[in-house]
Amino acid sequence: MGVHGVGGYLGILLLGLFATKAVNANGANGLFYGNATFFWKEFIAVTSVSIYAFIFTYVALWLINKITPIRVSGEAEIEGLDKAEFGEEAYF
Repeated sequence: MGVHGVGGYLGILLLGLFATKAVNANGANGLFYGNATFFWKEFIAVTSVSIYAFIFTYVALWLINKITPIRVSGEAEIEGLDKAEFGEEAYF
């Protein structure tokens, strides 16, 4: 989320701000070049897709968790995941 989510979100918003037909004649001008409509289309698109992705991921993880636990127990976290899951330590 930190890299692809934030980077993608900002990239799409900045496209809505800085887009210009001087670079791409078939494209659109962004907010800084007088086209607020293009910026708002980009904002609504990226925000709605982000909300959809969050809801889909939440539901998918909820369903998977019903079949098999996603998170290890607190005891396994304290013991160390390599020891708890594989019965050996990877690092000393």
